[in-house]
Amino acid sequence: MSSDATSSDESIDPISDSGDPQRDAGTIGQVIENVERTAAELSDDGQDRGTLHDVANSLGISSAVALRALRESDEIKPQMMRRVRETAERLNFPLAELSEETEHRGVVAVLVNTMRNTWISDLVRAIRIELTATGRTAVVVPTRRRLPEYPVAADTDAIENLVHLGVDGFLMISDLADMDSVLEAAGNRPVVGIGCSKGFVGRFDTVRIDDEVGQGLLVDHLVSLGHREIAHVGGVGAAVARERAEAFRKATERHGLGEAARVEPGDFTEQVGQTAGSMLLRGSRVPTAVTCANDVTAVGVLSAARDAGFSVPEELAVAGYGNTSLASSGVSQLTSVDPNSDRLGALAAQFLVERVSGHEGPSRDVAVAPSIVVRRTTSAGPRPETTKRKRISVD
Repeated sequence: MSSDATSSDESIDPISDSGDPQRDAGTIGQVIENVERTAAELSDDGQDRGTLHDVANSLGISSAVALRALRESDEIKPQMMRRVRETAERLNFPLAELSEETEHRGVVAVLVNTMRNTWISDLVRAIRIELTATGRTAVVVPTRRRLPEYPVAADTDAIENLVHLGVDGFLMISDLADMDSVLEAAGNRPVVGIGCSKGFVGRFDTVRIDDEVGQGLLVDHLVSLGHREIAHVGGVGAAVARERAEAFRKATERHGLGEAARVEPGDFTEQVGQTAGSMLLRGSRVPTAVTCANDVTAVGVLSAARDAGFSVPEELAVAGYGNTSLASSGVSQLTSVDPNSDRLGALAAQFLVERVSGHEGPSRDVAVAPSIVVRRTTSAGPRPETTKRKRISVD
């Protein structure tokens, strides 16, 4: 069981059988979400399946306690078991996939391009919590390698070795290079994509971030502050980056800012973000706000602003994407889009478990709606226009 699950048992006393979840949650300052409203929201979003995380949050308990209640552990009182099971049924949690904790049936490989993106750790945490309910665990495997003849290629040898070792299936975070080779190496093992490009919809199960909503939230927020000169750093390095840049363009056009909007090419790295930021800030038409493809890129833009002498947010507003630990750190305090990683990871894990268990329906696709977390880097409106000095002629 993941460390977060085992460390959070004290959030509610599973031995207590007060029959009053509101009273139990009140002792730790939590507000219990209304179960009926939660089920309605999931249905309205087209995401009519609850995760273990949803069940636990609805009752103000930890995922570990919810799991033990669903498994009817002796340490959980009957009344608590009944509440948890009723909540699971209302939220359409797949109870049929539950297994005994001692029934460890396999390993799931999580394929990633890089280990340097802190967003991955958020997803892996959610994946492990959900897989624990079926007696499985997850291992994270970097699959990016460089070859002389290709700039970037997927390490298909590693994927084939994982198949030979008997992994249940693969969860792919974001886009991997040369997907045809990746799918061939995976053989008959199921693959589920998380946070990947819309281009993969229909090829295998996908759980994506609704980037049109995400970029729309950022642009709406900046426009509400009075920003009209807004730029985006991204669009390079992956199909997801291009889709995110296109979503930015659509959002600015919706506000009548399409002609003023500018996309400065950049990938998901801090170095390229800093270079792109420098290009934006040295021209004759400098934007007052910049959105970025991810939080790492935004940190690079913040560095470029500092080097160019622009104070943030008084002279330049900067926003990221992913709501990682970089965004919430005391140094950056970066406004960012929260992709709802808990739900992304949990749904993807559920899809994979169902495929491993024999589900043979058509490929499924869920676009999870993100939210915006506003912090210091976008807490001011556009900088005042610099007053041009009149040219004085001397006779």
